[in-house]
Amino acid sequence: MNAELQKGLRIRHLRLFGTIANPRTYDVSFLEGDLTKPIGVIAGASQTGKTSVIEYVQYLLGSDDYPDHEEMRDNVTSAALEISLNGEIHTIQRTTVGASSKFASVWNAPINGVQDAIERRLQIDKPGEEDSLSYFLMEAIGLSGVRLQTSAANPNADSHAFSFRDLSRLIFFENSRLDSKNLLVEGGNSVVAYKLQQTLDFVFQVSDEELGLATQRLRKAEEALREAESTVQALTAVVDKEYPEGPAGVEILFEDARRRQSALAETVRANDKLQAGTQSGLVELRNRLNDAQSAESAAWEKVRARESLVERLRALALQYADDRRKLTFLTEAERVFDPLRIETCPACLSKLKEPVRFDHGHCSLCGNEDASEQTSVSMLSKRELRAVTQRLDELTDYLGRLERQLSSMRNHARVTQASVEQLAKELNHAADLPAPFLAFRDQAMRDFSEAQSELARIEVGVRLWGRVNEAEHQRDLRQAAVTRLRREQRRLSARPNRDEVKRALSQRFAEILTDFGYPKLKGDAWLDDKLIPHVRGALYTKASSGGLVLISLAWAMAIWEISWEREALLPGVLVIDSPQKNLGHRASPEDRDFADARLVDNVYAHAATWLSGQGQGAQLVLVDNSPPQHVNTLVRYSGDRDVKPFGLIDDAVE
Repeated sequence: MNAELQKGLRIRHLRLFGTIANPRTYDVSFLEGDLTKPIGVIAGASQTGKTSVIEYVQYLLGSDDYPDHEEMRDNVTSAALEISLNGEIHTIQRTTVGASSKFASVWNAPINGVQDAIERRLQIDKPGEEDSLSYFLMEAIGLSGVRLQTSAANPNADSHAFSFRDLSRLIFFENSRLDSKNLLVEGGNSVVAYKLQQTLDFVFQVSDEELGLATQRLRKAEEALREAESTVQALTAVVDKEYPEGPAGVEILFEDARRRQSALAETVRANDKLQAGTQSGLVELRNRLNDAQSAESAAWEKVRARESLVERLRALALQYADDRRKLTFLTEAERVFDPLRIETCPACLSKLKEPVRFDHGHCSLCGNEDASEQTSVSMLSKRELRAVTQRLDELTDYLGRLERQLSSMRNHARVTQASVEQLAKELNHAADLPAPFLAFRDQAMRDFSEAQSELARIEVGVRLWGRVNEAEHQRDLRQAAVTRLRREQRRLSARPNRDEVKRALSQRFAEILTDFGYPKLKGDAWLDDKLIPHVRGALYTKASSGGLVLISLAWAMAIWEISWEREALLPGVLVIDSPQKNLGHRASPEDRDFADARLVDNVYAHAATWLSGQGQGAQLVLVDNSPPQHVNTLVRYSGDRDVKPFGLIDDAVE
């Protein structure tokens, strides 16, 4: 879609923000791809929040009230609206807690990109001030600076700034207004009615004051353009001196500096990881050394204990060897000197006639019948000699085993000692290594700090060139506004005749009613000089409830269509709540002429036909309980908690 078709205002996206306890969002998108849908239908059962969507949109465009239903109070703290103003995307946000917000935050960015944009705070209560939300919207439409009189009879009466709220009477058509019999407030507040008549004149640029106001707006826009150009030149001169690389150049430098900083940060992390590994290795080496030293100490303790045992057993073996030598000597002496070779009687000293002998236990010397060779000294010594020899042999064998074990234990102790010495050397060597790591890390950190400083410096340059780009963008917007206002001034110099515009509106009104299939219509529908409808030759207030709805729809669409086709100053969007009211199956029994469901189909068909032809680029938003099945809706609320989405606040609990 080209920029010409994007003129005016388009509703793109509504987002409701939840509470601290329920920090979610509730969204309604009016988009198809990145463009607004020509017909956006919000459908669904009653009490599901359809009308609340439109009320939030109105609130975000400057009205005083926001939906105050229980589920809204419990789950919504603020609302944001993404709109398109003459092709520029903006987001407006207001709080919805307590009293109506007196300010609105505005960003020149989509709803998902406000965090990177500059916020503007615009007040609500004084629509004529340049820092107001109304002025911001009316300036984009081309109606800023206009004032509306409060009395036709008294030219000296007070005047009010022409606000977006005044313009909204031609944009938003609530349910209650469609059959109120007060379409142009002709039966109500005379000040509001007169302001609505002036609004129509200004929108279609047939007001006598329009040319003078357009000239004032043009002069103001040209002054703003000159200021914007001066700002661009001053900013460019300052920024170019510090960052001559230009916006593209600083972006490249920023990416290079960011990559260098990341690489240095990774180098520092890798060095720290390696050093941490080294420190961990030192701890492990110390633990291993402690374990090895404990093992060495235990091994040598065992060696010493075994050596002590061997020494004691060797002393015992020497004692046994000495005993064996003595017994051997005794035994051998008995063989040389027979203890039984007695020749003289020990009592009388007479020479014995025969040598002493033992004969089967009988001693020939004393006659003892129990004497035995076992009691001889010779036999005792021999037996003791055998016992000592056996003990000595066993002890010698045990000592041999102990000495072999001792040799093995000494070897093990020497091995553990060598392991301790090796681990001590490794630990001493490793303890000298951290110094190079620290030196390398210090250098890497210095490089990282320099890279960080350079990145920060270049980032400032990116922001400054961004400000230059933003200033250039604002200058371009001012230039576009000046171009538009000059074109508007030329049009106003040859502005259409008020009567001709009224004839066009009256003719379109009758054509739309015909397209709707208004019952019993015979070419007798028109708008009078004040644009008040007449149908079937009578004032529209004489029509039935179903007739009032069709007349109101036709009147709203006639204003919308003609203003778009003639490039008038309406913003190109029309919002209608409940277009089926009192029609089709909702018609009253006495209003059978309007019970035909084809009337509803005809309303949708007319809108679709016009939007695909002369109305291409305009936007129609409808809130409807049950639109025709062939209509592609934006969202359809079920009203059934088991079928999603239930409603606008789809997780509200009854």
